[in-house]
Amino acid sequence: MSSFFEEYPGYPNYEEMAVHDEAHGKVIRKKLWMVFWIMLIVTLFELFIGFKYSESLGEINKEYLFIFLTVAKAFFIVFVFMHLGDEKKALKYVIIAPYTLFIFYLAFMAITEGVYTSTIRDVLANVVMHQ
Repeated sequence: MSSFFEEYPGYPNYEEMAVHDEAHGKVIRKKLWMVFWIMLIVTLFELFIGFKYSESLGEINKEYLFIFLTVAKAFFIVFVFMHLGDEKKALKYVIIAPYTLFIFYLAFMAITEGVYTSTIRDVLANVVMHQ
């Protein structure tokens, strides 16, 4: 049985296309390590805030902070690993704007859901008690 590349000799082979010199490899590795250290620092900051200042921040402020840091890490991952940072400005906005609105909508719903359900529960309890 012959391989695909033997049957189609003009088709480029991945191993031939992916050949980089050592200088380009160093640039890529440096970028990956930079991403690793930034993500590690943000994650350690989240843990530090969660363990040391969880009572003094208040529940709502802590939720906002963690949602913001999580969304920031998600954007960073999208820009670096999905190569969105290399695209034109208009394409970045077309991709990021709906995503951002959706994330903030989900965050708003997650934060206000507890308030809404407790309010409805109180209203229903008052209606039942007055009947």
